[in-house]
Amino acid sequence: MSVPMLLTPLEIQSLDEHMQNCADAAAAITANNYGGTGNELLESASLAGNCRPTMRKFNVRLETPLAPEEQLGLTGDAKALGEWQLSRCVPLERLDDLTWQTNVRLQSCRQLEYRYFVYIENAAGYKQIRRWETHFKPRVLHPCPEQQCHGPLDVFGLTSLDESSAQVHRGWLNHEAIVQLKFNGEKMFQVHDIETFDPQHVQLKIVPVEESAGLVVEYSKQLYGKSQLQLQPVHGVSYTKGDIVIFHITLPLDRMMLQNFRLECYSLDQELLGSASLSATQLVGSEGLLQLHIKSAERPEETLARLRLPYVVVQPYQYSPLDFKTTYAHYWPRSWPNLDVGHRGNGKSYIAEAPLERENTIASFLSAYAHHADMVELDVHLTADGIPVIYHDFGLRTAPPGKLIEKPEQLEYVLIKDINYELLKRLRIFSVVNGKVMEYPAHNAEPRPEHRIFPRLVDVLQQLPKSLGIDVEIKWPQRRQGGGTEAEQTIDKNFFADRVLYEVIQFGCGRPLIFSSFDADMCTMLRFKQNIFPVMFLTQGETKKWQPFSDLRTRNFLAAVNNAQAFELAGTAPHAEDFLGENAAQLLEQARVQGQIIVIWGDDCNSKERVKYFTEIGATATCYDRSDLYMPETKQRSFFNSSALLAEFEAQCRM
Repeated sequence: MSVPMLLTPLEIQSLDEHMQNCADAAAAITANNYGGTGNELLESASLAGNCRPTMRKFNVRLETPLAPEEQLGLTGDAKALGEWQLSRCVPLERLDDLTWQTNVRLQSCRQLEYRYFVYIENAAGYKQIRRWETHFKPRVLHPCPEQQCHGPLDVFGLTSLDESSAQVHRGWLNHEAIVQLKFNGEKMFQVHDIETFDPQHVQLKIVPVEESAGLVVEYSKQLYGKSQLQLQPVHGVSYTKGDIVIFHITLPLDRMMLQNFRLECYSLDQELLGSASLSATQLVGSEGLLQLHIKSAERPEETLARLRLPYVVVQPYQYSPLDFKTTYAHYWPRSWPNLDVGHRGNGKSYIAEAPLERENTIASFLSAYAHHADMVELDVHLTADGIPVIYHDFGLRTAPPGKLIEKPEQLEYVLIKDINYELLKRLRIFSVVNGKVMEYPAHNAEPRPEHRIFPRLVDVLQQLPKSLGIDVEIKWPQRRQGGGTEAEQTIDKNFFADRVLYEVIQFGCGRPLIFSSFDADMCTMLRFKQNIFPVMFLTQGETKKWQPFSDLRTRNFLAAVNNAQAFELAGTAPHAEDFLGENAAQLLEQARVQGQIIVIWGDDCNSKERVKYFTEIGATATCYDRSDLYMPETKQRSFFNSSALLAEFEAQCRM
């Protein structure tokens, strides 16, 4: 039944005669997906006399008190509840340390959805989400007769008595930024006198020089099961070589160029040894390396040590604002089976005995899907003109048109980030397989669109079926332990993340999709810029195949698990080599008890026996080449090839 926007008196009388009670009105509105003006109070005036605006009371009890500067907010799918928008939320009133309450005039005959969240308001009046209820389905406020509209008695984070623990996570960035100062490497201190200042036995603290509403300093000392962000101890965080300590500073955007900090260094006896000054103006770009001089507390003119301190700055997602409607950031039901993920589609191409379809092409993704892959993994780069494209390596081997190539040394190597997309499509493409130079069709030379190399991310998202899940790996070069990096990168990291996020949010919604990256800071960015999609930390672990990266968070599986816990990632994507020993199942269990997913990848997955093995030891998913060769023979279809399952992902789409 359709409820008209405007009703004449005659229409109202007719409507009254046909609507016997408030429940009928609610059913009519629900059937129309809550159609009408969008203002439930205005609409209620047009409905039957028994369905009127009614004051509804919301009572919430907390398990622990909020900080003095924190407030509790309410939002939902009604206009009076702010329609899931942060700026239009309803503040609650603090009755005592644990109890909050508010009254909202709502339509009594309409079923409503709502959530609670904790926020801080900065000096400019902008709200910063500290924590919010992240259940897949929001709370429900049922219709009620006007005289019996009792408000809900809620517990923050718990939506049913069956839940054993609250489901609450940190928010996403809106009008604030995150600065992380990272003690995550080796040989960070250069000490002048080990007797005066011993970096093996020191406590570190970040102190804001100027206090400001919305400025919060937290830290993560990454230890198994204890890596969550928390406030600093009075005399700092104990640190020694090999520890991973990340200072996590949230500050309003209008303080980014004004804020000053002091790094204080204490002895284990809580004596102030020295300090170093740093200013937000030193944070150039999205990431970098600070050179700090730690000055003696007793003799300020004396330098105790020099510190090379990496940092990353996470800015809010710069395009359309996000809302509280729903989140899939931790949505991976335990009822799902172990999934099969096609590596680069149906597997690597630039090798001997490659599959027919070139890797990271639409044809390769569809081939994996045809052989019942549940998801495909793809690799995303940004071109010089800001186009997200799919390709594995940071660069490619090429040669001028018409030039005869007989030896590898005749080839030129160019980075994708230095080439605009139109030029990239024209370039000749070569690889060297077992010492032999092989040429492949350029994008523009391939007549079959689905086989063209360098497809745009938007084309992949639009052309692959929704029932094929996607693991979007963000490629970002890593610094190696022995020095140097995988490749040069000059594109700003926040810009890179925002460009990929824009296309995924606009064109990739409505399907199973997860982000991953070898770069821990890119994972942090993707986590705090958005609240829709899950993020995995991709690592190579303790491998004999490649040189280790300099970031200690990448060195082994448990370090990756700890980092995922610290910043509330969905889980990790570790290298298969970590799980070939006798303790493999126990290692995976250590991640699972933290609520994390584990997607295992690598050449060691490439056989039917290994696919079965990783499933049996408890991997959430296995990512391997050649779905056409190694897919379990008993599998009849892709798991997400189900209208009921796909319906669960429709709420991703905000448009």
